[in-house]
Amino acid sequence: MIFSNFDRRNSGENTSSSLFENIKALHKKASASQRAFFILFALIIVLSGVLYQPSYNKLVQESVYGQEENLEVAAESAQRKYTSSVIDINTASLEELQTLPGIGPSKARAIVKYREKQQFSKIEDIMNVPGIGEKTFEKLKDRIKVSIPNNQSLQNTNQTLVTNNAENQPTNTYSTPPSINKTEQKININTAGIEELQKLPGIGPAKAQEIINYRTKNGPFRSIDEIMNVKGIGEKTFEKMKDMITTR
Repeated sequence: MIFSNFDRRNSGENTSSSLFENIKALHKKASASQRAFFILFALIIVLSGVLYQPSYNKLVQESVYGQEENLEVAAESAQRKYTSSVIDINTASLEELQTLPGIGPSKARAIVKYREKQQFSKIEDIMNVPGIGEKTFEKLKDRIKVSIPNNQSLQNTNQTLVTNNAENQPTNTYSTPPSINKTEQKININTAGIEELQKLPGIGPAKAQEIINYRTKNGPFRSIDEIMNVKGIGEKTFEKMKDMITTR
């Protein structure tokens, strides 16, 4: 077997040697013009490979980039479609609520738990849910809406009718001075309980309890703007309620 492999290697070397000798013999026999033709032909082949190689690479790159660009366009269009959806926080499921910015599983469950006790009447009520403050509300306010229940709509309609009738009545008949009405509508933040405090805009059970905890720890409020020292109550919430509260 060893001699057989040796013979094969020798035969391969002999074949290569004979082929080289044949080419060498043909080169000697070829005329000058034939030699020039073969050289020119070889140069053309080499140059073609050099020139067309970048074009081929560019074509491959453009194909890859084109596919990536199509994927990016599809993703952007899907994202735009997703972002434009508005969710009803009174009926949305846990999965739908988690698509809102800043809302994870725990906050989504808190929203559902809150609305089981009382329906949202306006989108600002979502700030009454524990863990959702003004910053989170600013992120998601354009993505949420509230469907008012039928009984709530009827109540609002009746309230509007009562208001219109009161405006149409003469001011001197069966009317109390505006100062007295205004005083009766105000809530004393130093004595109000949790239920009464929740009548204020932007104040839910959690914030009402924070108001009570603050005045228990620091004493009575000396001015209405001091309520902004309570955790979770900022300038925006204060602007909504300042005409409805008093410290006396």
